[in-house]
Amino acid sequence: MTSTDTANVVSVLFHHVIRHAYTGEEVDGLVREIVETPPRPVCQVYVWDQPCHINEDGQPVFPPRRLLVSSKPTTGWGALNYFNPGAPDGLADSLNPEADENTPVLPLDTDGVDFPRSASLPLEKVREAIAEYCRTGARPTCVQWQPGEWY
Repeated sequence: MTSTDTANVVSVLFHHVIRHAYTGEEVDGLVREIVETPPRPVCQVYVWDQPCHINEDGQPVFPPRRLLVSSKPTTGWGALNYFNPGAPDGLADSLNPEADENTPVLPLDTDGVDFPRSASLPLEKVREAIAEYCRTGARPTCVQWQPGEWY
């Protein structure tokens, strides 16, 4: 894996725990954790000019754009949901054009909503897409996309 240098802060929300990465090495570590040893099956990744946080009033301070990642290292599969309100194609799920009945369905959230089976990708593609998003803050181009739904 190559190091990712960023002037922005990468914030990852694992349910109610927010982790930040400021250096390329820290970003690489977070990407590795999301893919290999996620503390929760679903997380949200943000790239912004400041760390995401909860303010004194208990309100989240996050940018509108994010990459949601579902990863299941025990099976070797993951899925992505990109959200950027107001942008063309600003709501999309990853697309695996070779998905079939043996492709696993992965959780989109912890409340029982799942990604479509066609969103499941091998974890190495998911890793590549997360790293690209952390570098650019834009929807990754290394994977294919399909229209997503607001979940």
